[in-house]
Amino acid sequence: MSRPHVLVPALAGVLLLAGCAAPPPVDEQALADWQSAQDAATEADPDVLGVLTADIGPGEQDPSDVGPGVSLQFPASHDVDHLEFSCYGNGHMQGIVRIQAGATSGSLRLEPVDCRDSPHTVRLTELATTGVDSVGFTAFDSDRSSAWRLVIVGTASPDG
Repeated sequence: MSRPHVLVPALAGVLLLAGCAAPPPVDEQALADWQSAQDAATEADPDVLGVLTADIGPGEQDPSDVGPGVSLQFPASHDVDHLEFSCYGNGHMQGIVRIQAGATSGSLRLEPVDCRDSPHTVRLTELATTGVDSVGFTAFDSDRSSAWRLVIVGTASPDG
């Protein structure tokens, strides 16, 4: 009679562990295909001022603890129309955009975004769109291993 009592807690433990399974590993070939398609989509667009990209592992982070991330310093100031954020797969993540324009700097936090709904258009305030010297981005709080990409869209200068 004691055997069924032992079996029920053991079975409950197995069911609890099954609910805590780690996210599936990244399909490296699918990720490479996604990155290639993303590159092809922006490669010849004269309004693309730059692209920031990086891989990210899973994990929760406090926004105040994230590092500077990836940034692009323009050789000359540019006007930025908007940003386009994309991430790979079916997960979600957050991010922080940092803008430097002359003596002014600011940041914008992207609340959790679903990667499957990419790209996400990020509109900037007027202050953050004129005379931009650098753009930086840090992703955090990804629920799985993934990759992200931030496309900086503006108006290309006449001399290239």
